[in-house]
Amino acid sequence: MHNHLKTTAAIILTRLDMILEEMGKEKSLDQFPMLSSLMTSLNEDDIREWSEEGENGENGYTKAVKRLNNDNVLRSLLDLSIAVFYYPEADAFLTHNFGHGVNLKLAFLLEGISFPEESDVIEKAEKAKSIFSFDDKAFPLCYSPVSIDEKTVFYLNDENKVNPLLCDFTEYYAAGKTEEKSIVNSGLIDEGLSFFKAGGRTAQISGHGGRRFIARRIADGLNKDFLFINLRDFLHEVGKTEFQKYKGALLREAELDDAGICFFGIDKPFLSEDRELIRDLALLERLLFRPVADRNIPLILCTDHNRALLSLSDPGEFRNLRLPRDLKLDDRKKLWEEALKGSGSSLDPNELSLRYRLNASEIAAVWKSFLEVRGNADGENDDNELLTRVSIEELMKGEEAVLGRVIYPDIRLDDVKVKPRIKTTLNDVISSVRSSSVILDRWNLSRNYPYGRSVSLLISGPPGTGKTMTANAIAGELSLALYQVNLSNIVDKYIGETEKNLERVFNYAEKSNTVLFFDEADALFGTRSEVHDSRDRYANTEISYLLQRIEAYDGIVIMATNIKGNIDPAFMRRIRYVVHFENPDEEMRREIWQSLFTDSVPHEEDIDFDYLSSQFDSFTGSIIKTVFLNACAKASGNEEILGMKHLVSAVRHELEKGSAVGFSMDTLGKYAYLC
Repeated sequence: MHNHLKTTAAIILTRLDMILEEMGKEKSLDQFPMLSSLMTSLNEDDIREWSEEGENGENGYTKAVKRLNNDNVLRSLLDLSIAVFYYPEADAFLTHNFGHGVNLKLAFLLEGISFPEESDVIEKAEKAKSIFSFDDKAFPLCYSPVSIDEKTVFYLNDENKVNPLLCDFTEYYAAGKTEEKSIVNSGLIDEGLSFFKAGGRTAQISGHGGRRFIARRIADGLNKDFLFINLRDFLHEVGKTEFQKYKGALLREAELDDAGICFFGIDKPFLSEDRELIRDLALLERLLFRPVADRNIPLILCTDHNRALLSLSDPGEFRNLRLPRDLKLDDRKKLWEEALKGSGSSLDPNELSLRYRLNASEIAAVWKSFLEVRGNADGENDDNELLTRVSIEELMKGEEAVLGRVIYPDIRLDDVKVKPRIKTTLNDVISSVRSSSVILDRWNLSRNYPYGRSVSLLISGPPGTGKTMTANAIAGELSLALYQVNLSNIVDKYIGETEKNLERVFNYAEKSNTVLFFDEADALFGTRSEVHDSRDRYANTEISYLLQRIEAYDGIVIMATNIKGNIDPAFMRRIRYVVHFENPDEEMRREIWQSLFTDSVPHEEDIDFDYLSSQFDSFTGSIIKTVFLNACAKASGNEEILGMKHLVSAVRHELEKGSAVGFSMDTLGKYAYLC
């Protein structure tokens, strides 16, 4: 405690003692030894120094008095509160002699006003809000208990600290003390600055990507510090019973520091899940947002949706600053170029801006994690692969369990054995993905295609013909992860739940920049049926929802089905590429067999590929791989190199597995003797 405040406490207690003597209560301090000691220590030098500091206006106390308009009643109220804060025994002294602790009634009494007018009490209470903690709705107001909290004490002691009550969910931003540069969204920053400089009260920053960054730049432009409050954490910490206490502390924090307030964390889950804390936006506005704006505290609200959080109709009071849904290609390139500076990475900003449709804050978060992981990694790493993994992990922090699995493919299209015309179409799909941002953004075709920007591929064909492998290969060619949807977790018997699950799937894929893969897609994308009952109607509603969601999706979707005819015709019109896989012919089967015999597999030289590819014409690529794996296992188990006897044995096992009427050795042809 500064000596000035100690002297202030001693002087106000002396004044109280004098009033009590006039009331016939002598030696009122005798029962309170700590207060008596304080009074005894007071000397003329302390009083002279106290008086000189007050005249020069050199400390937090004199600033507080000035904030109270040099009002004598409020100054006495401040002195009383200081005495009680530092000397708890003073509260007992007041209660013993006056029947209550610190309040406006006692402050009026110290100034010789025994019966203040109600209008005077209301006026003083209004002025006192920025310094004191009290219930301004109490009746009678003059008897409402008054106190000062930690923040007011910091202010009185010239200490720039945040109230400990708020520390867990508050970040104090000092304006103008950062070197962060504005690379994108400068127009929104300028609009926000102009709004506040013209007297605006509340700005809402809506959308995704850099909301708090924009808020900090606005703070810099206003040269005003800001308190950044996580609203979700604030409400969880406060609950219902202490809301007024925390709100008062927050308002005092902003007013005493001459700072603005920025609430963030106002996202869709918050608005839907936390209704037990704040029932609706109207209540949140009335209890929290409006009181901040009414105190002329600059207020910024960061939310991920465009709905206005305040009902203020005057555009001079409220402004909704809406972030673009997607950054333009050139803006993403600028951000990646800035991130790559001095990193020593060979990553190409052009390629990154095409591959990752991330907003500004996501790029910053992903890059920060990438540098940390790369710095801690042992040996050399592929930066492209590392960035892919880091981006998915970083972007999905805090998300619920996903309805599928993420795969990092290491195969390429050259590993997929398909006919040349199909390979050409698959290469077209990859080219379309890589050039999507160029033709839509740089060639300015996005205005002609506001919907349907996704690159979609339908692969049909019998089981085992390579549909799943192709999906993995496409993701591998694009250096992206594959998000394979688990349909058993998607389709729900309860009405509306399937749509919710699908929305989570699409949001995950969009945010994590993965290739979205629906295997056995006809379970979801099947033909709509005639409506015979309510279940049919809701099933058709699910399909209609899917039509809309696919149309609005901005990513890569691969769907696989065994029978193309099972897919609803409305989907077919929205699918950009369709390929049909057939069972491999003899030449294709030969290529598949030969591709498996790599140098790393010890095998005999006389493998009969003509026999393997012609004798078993019903084998698909998947079956061939299974047979080869089983043959390798048999050879390795016998500590032998792979030969025809192992392959024929594995073939026999596969044929017996699928035979319903018994197995004939004739099926094995000329190598039947090996079994």
